[in-house]
Amino acid sequence: MDARILKQVQESRNASRQVLADRLVKTIVQIGGDPLTVRRARDELSAVLRKARNGIPQLIGSPTASEDMAVVIALKDLAEFVIAARQGESLGEALDAIGFKPYRGDRIIVGQGRKSELGQLVRGNPARRGRKRGSEP
Repeated sequence: MDARILKQVQESRNASRQVLADRLVKTIVQIGGDPLTVRRARDELSAVLRKARNGIPQLIGSPTASEDMAVVIALKDLAEFVIAARQGESLGEALDAIGFKPYRGDRIIVGQGRKSELGQLVRGNPARRGRKRGSEP
């Protein structure tokens, strides 16, 4: 995946849908070349898929009607887009994105935790008793 596309996604988090689409079209054209017609993409489907799998997204459709364009990308690149879009979110935004719902019931009672290994050493672990300072274990 070309870093320019990921940067565009990260920088355009708060942009309108149309502005983001226009920026992405421009960036993808810089990387992958001019958009293909549907007929040409169909005739050269193997080449289109090969380029997409190698990280070069392919635009299909008329550049004059950008809302009708389609993009062919590899699934791994789509995952990178999602991760890039989420970076920089606040904790609340990230929780909202995964559908987190806060607990609205009674009090939550938390029991005493387990003693840490360090705490046991400090309090006098029986295995460490009887040793003098500076002596080998």
